[in-house]
Amino acid sequence: MRFSRIAAGLVAAAITGGGLVVTAGTGPASATAVLDRPGCRYRVVRVQTRLNIRAAPRGRVVDKLYPGDRTWGSCKAFGTWRRVHGTHVGRRGFAFGHYLKKIGRR
Repeated sequence: MRFSRIAAGLVAAAITGGGLVVTAGTGPASATAVLDRPGCRYRVVRVQTRLNIRAAPRGRVVDKLYPGDRTWGSCKAFGTWRRVHGTHVGRRGFAFGHYLKKIGRR
């Protein structure tokens, strides 16, 4: 599981040809690819198991993030939800903002 998430991030970086930043996390994902993208960068916090990424706010689950994972997405709030990227290449959706900590802006 851990290896497949790391490998997916490395494949995404190789496909896009963008810069790859490998960061050390405290959760199960010890390395996460964060590509140079416009918008805000987030870290998953206050989660015991996983954070569901949904197709729409309160919609069906399409992906998940784990404690300590880093991701990027829109800085715009959709109520209490944020639009972010999941663990799979190209997977985007919405996550509840309470479980995301903004760690930077691009």
